[in-house]
Amino acid sequence: MSMGSYLSDLHTHTDFSHGKGSPEDIVRAGIRCGLKRIAITEHAGGHVFYGVRGEKLTRLRKETERLASVYARDIEVLFGLECNLTGFGECDAPKDRGMFDVLLLAYHKGVVPRDGFLLKRSMEAAGLHKSEPELTAKALLAAAEKYRIDIFAHPGEYVKCDIETLARGAKELGTMIEINSRHVTLSPDDIRLIAKIGAVMRPDSDAHSPERVGELGPAIAAAAPKTALPVSLTVKNAAPRPKKSLQSASVSSETAVGYILLSPS
Repeated sequence: MSMGSYLSDLHTHTDFSHGKGSPEDIVRAGIRCGLKRIAITEHAGGHVFYGVRGEKLTRLRKETERLASVYARDIEVLFGLECNLTGFGECDAPKDRGMFDVLLLAYHKGVVPRDGFLLKRSMEAAGLHKSEPELTAKALLAAAEKYRIDIFAHPGEYVKCDIETLARGAKELGTMIEINSRHVTLSPDDIRLIAKIGAVMRPDSDAHSPERVGELGPAIAAAAPKTALPVSLTVKNAAPRPKKSLQSASVSSETAVGYILLSPS
């Protein structure tokens, strides 16, 4: 499938954290590769090394809003955040959910644990504790429900996650599961299972530089050729919606403009 089929990339990083290139560089790269929607999604403040918080987060929001205005005719620019799991059912999503168009959630290293669950996950990531995949999935789901998360980013990276539990919960919540081009964590069997359950998957680049924006090939390679289950791209077509949380619209609704949804053919 041609890269031109893909309209959105909702996971990118800039020089506001650990990426290369300014937010404007990222947006321009999205325009060059034919995207119709792009999100700037730096790590939330709980990440010790890369978290964007306080005045810096305010500056990023204002810059993203400026870019959304400047490039409105070429691309829709969303203000997002990649939140970090901080405990069982907890993450570092800001209190003002309305500020953000899209929230991602994942387990990351470099986060101070708030409870014994996350301390064990930190030890697991370091090879010092057994994995508890079902518990990890339930922790992500509980946080997603509490903080209105839109996308589970690279599930299974660093710590094991029970994909069946995650997919069933994601379907119920309306939260998408990311197939990440930078961290291809889902196996063909995982993708087949998610599709069978009926949860929505989407490919994202997790770009940390302009040249990686819209690079969805690894995610699609993981999803399509290696699975026995046919996977198709469905583009939802409708008039542009006002900027607001992706949670406000069902992922199966026609208001989900520009989403690339992976589902059984």
